[in-house]
Amino acid sequence: MQKRVFKTSLILLIAGICASANAALVWEKDKGWQVEGGVLENVIGEKAEAKNALEAMNKAGKAQEEGDFSAAIDYYKIVVQEYPLSIFAADAYLQLAVLYKRDGQFSEAYRCLELIVKNYPGFEKYNAVISEEYDLASTIQKGARPYLWGVIPWFKDFNLAIKIYESVVSNAPFGDYAPLALMNISIIANHIDKQELAIDALDRIINTYPQSSLTPDAYLQMANTYREMVQGADYDQSTVVKAMDFYQDFMILFPQNASIANAEAGFELMQDIHARSRLVMGDFYYYYRNNNKAASIFYNETITIAPKSLAATEAQAGLKKIANGEIAPMTIVDFFFGRYKRPSYDAYEDETKIEKLNAEAFEIKSAEAFIETPTIVDENIEASSIREEKDAQKSAIKNFEKTLKDEGFVK
Repeated sequence: MQKRVFKTSLILLIAGICASANAALVWEKDKGWQVEGGVLENVIGEKAEAKNALEAMNKAGKAQEEGDFSAAIDYYKIVVQEYPLSIFAADAYLQLAVLYKRDGQFSEAYRCLELIVKNYPGFEKYNAVISEEYDLASTIQKGARPYLWGVIPWFKDFNLAIKIYESVVSNAPFGDYAPLALMNISIIANHIDKQELAIDALDRIINTYPQSSLTPDAYLQMANTYREMVQGADYDQSTVVKAMDFYQDFMILFPQNASIANAEAGFELMQDIHARSRLVMGDFYYYYRNNNKAASIFYNETITIAPKSLAATEAQAGLKKIANGEIAPMTIVDFFFGRYKRPSYDAYEDETKIEKLNAEAFEIKSAEAFIETPTIVDENIEASSIREEKDAQKSAIKNFEKTLKDEGFVK
């Protein structure tokens, strides 16, 4: 009988402990902080501690309600410092974060929220913690100025906003705030000229949250980010191509999106710049290198890339000049040094032959170095063949140099 009574008491005790561990604290104006269900203390030997923590929480809540925020912070600090294992500690940290944010002590507010995540993972208001982190980062993103010790105004810190948004993503990767946080990271990163960071955040939205309502915006924002990195037709075209790809992906995946017109305009602009990069090369060979064949190749590439662009129209005009035999006007350099001599394709062919001969000679010498079995060779015949080979190479080189002089490459 005694054994049964003891067992029943133990079960009730464990049930009480479990209930208190998951009980939610609520603030009531007339009653102060209350544990949902009416349970205040539930751990053997800690009733006095629970009462003291509750008293500190009630004084903090009253001071907070009356606008005495400094006193409220002091009381909440007593709870987290002296009663870190009580059921009040996590709520005290949450309220401290709210008060620190109000005073402009953003780093302290963030520290308190992260301590909840780290030390109280089973906190029943975990979603409220994530929401508070997101709101804190949003406040900083909007340009709120931090205050040292809550008194001295300091410089805006957008990097801290990015750091907090990253915590939102890592602390609740499958929550509603994660894709929003990544999108805001991209916005801030573009604002402070950290395009690589923006691209990384947008890429994570596209690949991790493909069903999010923000995914279409991520595609468009990615294209716009690459577009802002474009320097023009005279520079590297990798960013142009990437911008084109994301504009095109957006138009294919979200044809009914309200921003489809913006995507089409952006794609056409990037397409024209990419085509114009080929046009620039065509003009270079036509006007400065007297090489109509190379110019024609690049003009045709221009038309292939963007047949309806302004660059394509200019390329067609260039092809027409070449077809009509029009000679490019002389440049200032041409007046002093004469027109650039057209390259001879025979010269390129001779040069290829010489390179082949040199390569073959290298292969012969390399092979001989690895032969282990000695062979009997007539030294006179071997010397003669080497001389003939060298004479042939010298003759080929002389012919090549003569061709270069005839064609005007060497004076």
